[in-house]
Amino acid sequence: MATTSMTVQKQLREDLNAFLADPARQNALSQEDADAFRELLSVLQTSRRAVIFPSDKSLTTGEAAAALGVSRMTVVRLIDRGALRASTEGTHRRITALELQRYREDREARQLAALHTLGEDITDDTPPDRVIKTR
Repeated sequence: MATTSMTVQKQLREDLNAFLADPARQNALSQEDADAFRELLSVLQTSRRAVIFPSDKSLTTGEAAAALGVSRMTVVRLIDRGALRASTEGTHRRITALELQRYREDREARQLAALHTLGEDITDDTPPDRVIKTR
């Protein structure tokens, strides 16, 4: 599957470059738009788990779970705790792609802060039995 994905991405890059090189189409995209497409292709090539949604797309809890790499029940719990905002359509919960991105960025920031704090707690003088605590 990775080979197919890389082939598609390579083809997209080639198609974009051919499109931009065509004199009849040079004014079809601004330089800013062309750069954005190139950046998008770069992200797709370097990020195995890159997911692209329109910003106003509403996702089901199952779709959000797949995008986050967690279970659907975890998404439901995050919504119930208020960590992830969702709207309700009847009995179904929907999460916008923007909200999902906000949560991902927040989660990553919290994880990095926790690692930083952990790193500050450990010095060269810390005994090995204090570095790893078990239950």
